[in-house]
Amino acid sequence: MSYLTGLWFGPFLPFFPLSLLGALFIFGCILTWFEQQRRLTRKTGFILFALVVGGIGHGYWASATQWDSNLVIEGGEQPIFLEGTIVAPVRQTPDGLVLLVEATHMVKQGEAQMAHGRIRLTWREPGASTLSYGDHVAFMARVREPYGTMNPGGFHYGRYLKRQGIHAVATVQGPEGIRIQGTPELTTRGFILGVVDRWRQSIHSAAVSSLTNPALGLFLGMVLGEQSYIESDIRDAFMASGTVHILSISGSHLGLLALLIFAGARWSLRQLPTVWLEQLSLRLTATRFAVLITLPAVSFYTLLAGAEMATVRSWIMIVVCCAGIWLGRERNLVTALALAALLMVLPHPEAIQDISFQLSYLSVAAIAFVVQARKEKDSKLSGLDAAFPPAQPTWLLGLWQKAVLAWLMTLAVSLTTLPLVAHDFHQIPWLGLLANMVIVPLVGAIMIPLGLLSGMMVLVAGGGTLPLSSLNQWIFDWLAQVVMMLSHVPGAAWYVASPSLSSMIVFWGLLAVVVAMWHRKLIRWGCGTILLAILLWWGWSPRTGWDPGTVRVTFLDVGQGDATLIELPDGQTVLIDGGPSYRKLDMGRAVIGPYLWNQGIRRLDHVVATHPQWDHVGGLPWVLDTFEVGHYWDNGISRPERFFSRLHSAVKSAGLQEQTSKAGTVIVGPGPCSLTVLGPSPSPGTEKYGSRTVSSGKSLNNRSLVTRLECGPHSFLFTADAEQQSLNELLRVSNGFSARIVKVPHHGAKSSLHREWVNRLQAEAMVVSVGAHNRYGHPAPEVLDAYKQRGLPVYRTDRDGAVWFMGSIGSDDMTVRTAREGSLLQIQAGPRMWREEWGNWTRIGNRLNGFSNSVASGFRGLPHK
Repeated sequence: MSYLTGLWFGPFLPFFPLSLLGALFIFGCILTWFEQQRRLTRKTGFILFALVVGGIGHGYWASATQWDSNLVIEGGEQPIFLEGTIVAPVRQTPDGLVLLVEATHMVKQGEAQMAHGRIRLTWREPGASTLSYGDHVAFMARVREPYGTMNPGGFHYGRYLKRQGIHAVATVQGPEGIRIQGTPELTTRGFILGVVDRWRQSIHSAAVSSLTNPALGLFLGMVLGEQSYIESDIRDAFMASGTVHILSISGSHLGLLALLIFAGARWSLRQLPTVWLEQLSLRLTATRFAVLITLPAVSFYTLLAGAEMATVRSWIMIVVCCAGIWLGRERNLVTALALAALLMVLPHPEAIQDISFQLSYLSVAAIAFVVQARKEKDSKLSGLDAAFPPAQPTWLLGLWQKAVLAWLMTLAVSLTTLPLVAHDFHQIPWLGLLANMVIVPLVGAIMIPLGLLSGMMVLVAGGGTLPLSSLNQWIFDWLAQVVMMLSHVPGAAWYVASPSLSSMIVFWGLLAVVVAMWHRKLIRWGCGTILLAILLWWGWSPRTGWDPGTVRVTFLDVGQGDATLIELPDGQTVLIDGGPSYRKLDMGRAVIGPYLWNQGIRRLDHVVATHPQWDHVGGLPWVLDTFEVGHYWDNGISRPERFFSRLHSAVKSAGLQEQTSKAGTVIVGPGPCSLTVLGPSPSPGTEKYGSRTVSSGKSLNNRSLVTRLECGPHSFLFTADAEQQSLNELLRVSNGFSARIVKVPHHGAKSSLHREWVNRLQAEAMVVSVGAHNRYGHPAPEVLDAYKQRGLPVYRTDRDGAVWFMGSIGSDDMTVRTAREGSLLQIQAGPRMWREEWGNWTRIGNRLNGFSNSVASGFRGLPHK
């Protein structure tokens, strides 16, 4: 624990050097006091202190060297020619292949040079090309630093990739996108991994040709560890039922598979004739024989599943447990857990920051505690049994005792991991207390062995189809139906705001006190009551960060798209657009939902779809399905594309009426605030499509809804994707060019640069909603120069992350804050160290303890004009 604690804090050394040095000094004083009290030897104290310091050093070194790469620096924005070796199993997706390439050489502007760093390379539409571990490849691509969206309390995909040791991302397309240059001489390890990688691809191809979704996605996810084929609604159902962990090759079903192999091997050996057993026992016991069978089988499956970090972590824990069984120390689970954790973080110190690592070891620690408590109880009862022998238990009683033990383990795991699950996934998975007792044994004891058996038959018999495909199709489809049914239990998907760090620490502390002092009734009931109160508070997740009489407008970072949340002084909420939706990334689910939950918002009074383009309304179907919505507004234009069909179906399912807006429509008002549509004006130049109108091409942008919010002295102009024609109309409308805050039209596209409109703008700041490294070149340099010449500050979501403005309707003052301001700054040695470090403490406190605190400090004031 000392080493792991130091490892956790190591990456923070550049940001909190004085605090960490102070903490080390206090820790040393505490150890010295224990030594003086003779509760600790000097040798033990020195080892503990050295482990903490060593952990800090290791963690700092790992974080400082993870960016040892010249790929992004040399690559720039122009495509470069790269060569490298595939250093991880190839991942197959419905769109193509995903490779991890260790770069060795690059050619930039005709000059060859050495390259170093790892690239996550996506190959779309590869055709019939096949690749495997160890292949040497060459390709031309634009190399970029890993990036993601930046919102308060949100998940940043780029930072996640960096923690995995990935230095750059790139994409190629078409059968000629990558040229295979052969396989270099491999080590024994590389040769084995390459062979296993090709075996996995054979099983994958057989499954794709034989199964259909949802069975296909579940088979590939649970058997081969490939998540990309699992449909989003199926994943949501598993999340709501509290069983989402089984969609990947986690410790639960890998452990059950190991237990099944171990028990089967030991039972089979014990069925041998007695004479054979006696001869064999002189050299090897049945238990050790089972270990020898289990370890190779589980190791092979780990490789076949791609040897992902979570799978390797589970494998390490199984290896440690098997080693304990071999040595006759199988009951010391705590030591095995600590050793497994140490073996995992020594080569991969970044793993300690990973949520799956934290959940895995918290779960196993909880199980170890239940088992240890059960052992102590049994040992106490054994003394009584010697004096008063109990009656021989029936098989039914034994089954009941095992069921109670399983439920206690599930309860312990659920309570221990609940704060982390609530913080990272915004859910309280209460249904998992019951669902896991049925589904986990079913998956680990039946479905995984069946899928693995089918895969082995593919490797042995060959062929392009999956043996036992009908049985696999039926049982995996059945599992999907059961989980979907469970997910529809009222309240199953209980969404919450991310708990603050302080409340999580209090929860774990009280839980530890309850467990340690279970025999003290008063303490047990007192702490239990407080725990229940904390759970109820988390479940309630009340509205935070907003005060009556205050207007707050947040331009969310949804990549290349638009999504704006308006919170009005009377408590009403308005969402304008919902960002894009990709096949595996829905901005409604990934960004808008978590942000709303963190604010305690469960109802949207108005949802406005400015125009039917996927980058504006792609995320709205999920929002309409998940949140209560009062009114839905659009511009009356329909499209035949699938994304619009999803939106139309979601509106109908929510029981909403599609209210068509045009210039003059009042969405909010009368009252302290009004939200009015300024454009477009009704136009006869549209083609009828059913009962609505259809438009295509550039006219869609000019028909997008332009709205203006007015709250006392504060005003906002939301221009959607307005282009020249629409901006011309705004010049003829009162307030069409006047607002304190103006959203730059069409993500800053050159086609929306209207010089007269820009010159007549009466604004104080501009906001561009745009995605990093977008293929359109938004925002155009000419657009930025035009606003710069007017002296208008421009906030960009690709650079600043989410941008939010706050003001009281009784005051002219307005404040602005960006998500980027929450990033920690490295401390430079000098007289300002204390002040700079205090600024970092403020930032991390704001980030971990919720949005309400983050808007209380660090604002850059926006003066009223």
